[in-house]
Amino acid sequence: MVEVVALSQEASVSLSNSLRRKSFSERRDYDERTKLLQEKGSEISEDRGEDSSATGATYRMVKPLVYGIVATSAMGSFLWGYNLSVMAGALLLINYHFHTSALWQGIIVSVMLGGAVLGAATAGMLNDKLGRWKVMMLSAILFVASAIVMAVSPSVKCLVVGRAVGGIGVGLFTVTGSIYVAELAPDHLRGKLVFFSYVLTGGGVLASAVIAGVFSIDADFAYSYGWRCILGFAIIPAAIMFIGLWFIPETPRWLVFHNKVDKARKVLQRVRHSCEVEDELAKIIEARDSSTQGNSLNIFQFVKRIVKDKAVLYALFVGCSLHILRSLGGAVIVLNYSATIFNKAGFSQKQSIWLAIVPAFANFAAKFVGSLLLGRMGRRNLYFVSSLGATLFLLLLGASFYINNRDSPAAVAKSTSGPCDDYHNCGNCVTNSRCGFCAAINGSVISNGTCSEGNARHDIYNFQTCVLSGSDTISTNSSIKTRWYFDHCPDNNFASLAIVSTCMYVVFFAVGLAPLPWVINTEIYPTWARGNAVSIGSVFSWLCSLLVSLTFPILVDVTGQPLIFGIYAIVSFIGFLFMLFLVPDTKEIDLENTEKFFQRLYFLTWCSDTEAKKIDELNTNS
Repeated sequence: MVEVVALSQEASVSLSNSLRRKSFSERRDYDERTKLLQEKGSEISEDRGEDSSATGATYRMVKPLVYGIVATSAMGSFLWGYNLSVMAGALLLINYHFHTSALWQGIIVSVMLGGAVLGAATAGMLNDKLGRWKVMMLSAILFVASAIVMAVSPSVKCLVVGRAVGGIGVGLFTVTGSIYVAELAPDHLRGKLVFFSYVLTGGGVLASAVIAGVFSIDADFAYSYGWRCILGFAIIPAAIMFIGLWFIPETPRWLVFHNKVDKARKVLQRVRHSCEVEDELAKIIEARDSSTQGNSLNIFQFVKRIVKDKAVLYALFVGCSLHILRSLGGAVIVLNYSATIFNKAGFSQKQSIWLAIVPAFANFAAKFVGSLLLGRMGRRNLYFVSSLGATLFLLLLGASFYINNRDSPAAVAKSTSGPCDDYHNCGNCVTNSRCGFCAAINGSVISNGTCSEGNARHDIYNFQTCVLSGSDTISTNSSIKTRWYFDHCPDNNFASLAIVSTCMYVVFFAVGLAPLPWVINTEIYPTWARGNAVSIGSVFSWLCSLLVSLTFPILVDVTGQPLIFGIYAIVSFIGFLFMLFLVPDTKEIDLENTEKFFQRLYFLTWCSDTEAKKIDELNTNS
């Protein structure tokens, strides 16, 4: 006992010096002393790093392989963002090359989301049966195959097949990537590393916008080969992901739950320091043994078991609801239709395409900021800031369209009747895809016009095609000329407000609302339920995104932009209330302990005790 006390004193003195100045041999000696103390049953409150009593924080060394795991997963996140947004720039070129109809354009865009639903629906079962690593490898193979098929597509049908294959890969990765990183990351860095791997979805969105612009500079090349280069670029990150996976392991939790303890120990020895291996392995084994069924479950067994486990059922409700609120908040619209939003706000089509790079860059940069804030603010506080900011700027975005519509030129009555007669100004008129505003231009002055049926095949029409007040045509000798507006109104003084609101919404969304549902979903389920539960949440996310994408054009025609963005703002605020009353903060809690938060509704625990005490209790018991 005296020897143990002496060793403890020696370790305490050693820790008081800055470890940054320690040599490799001194650090190795410290590891050996720590291991000896653990073998004798002593506990050291200081972790490897600077003196916690002096700094108030613990610094923990992380093995390089952990960062390699995150980097490989980040390639999947990059492909996730790239594949989903690449058609924003490539579709115009594809339409010209294949002369696609409106129906085929819709199929090309939406088939990716349909494939993602299918991939996410099967990912849970595959994760439990095959393991996290094999599903990651499968998604990488699908990414490579998708890029090759799309780049060499001889027809629209072949292109659709390539998009569907890529969508399945995206669906598999959205479920598996976050689980894979969460189960291999140290507890104190788990949230940051999962968040960081998600950051590169923004990088993929930004890259798709920039690359589309680069390969569209030369028109002849763009229409013949540019779109193939844009779609084929995904081969590069997909190949990096495929190669990187050969150098990283399966997760120890999946191995333990499939009775491969020795292999799990070897994996932990690669990603943890020697003094941490046995302790973490014991926790995982204890979690497996405490489970009545540690082996993988099919979906029917999972449903039967989860109905009997109220804590996991509550956690599943929380996880799915976060995904639903995130997707119904309109993010997929603002990110993927940013060019359309700018066009309708008053910018030309060419200006809108390049302006779309601005929110794409804001999305990418904000994700890095969010990764830094996550560890300091926690899940709940970051979500509060993100959801309130998103609500505010969605309201401002709707207000910019409302003011534009209110102050736009009036649509005067015509001598003839038609389906567009119910609109009384330009702003309301152009919200209907079947109608256009025909403005009278006297010199450089734009006066009122009419709302008439029309299409956007030609920007400026001959004046005989425009029906103005008092007569069906204008005299050929008249100095008044006409101009059609189909997507936006002339002289919009609030177009800049739409840009600012869109970019600020993207910033607040990317900081918290975008990644936190994925991060939280990897943390709130026990190991036996994690694969299927995260898969179910992902399916809800993709289904809601598909629903919003399909209904947005219809809702804009029926309600107009101001009301639809107001609806999205209300959904974002509901997300704030949901987090406030029903979702605990899982920051730095062991994965084996987070499910204890869901023994009863969170707001009941919140009202009766502080969350800090509950976290301390969980850490003490673990």
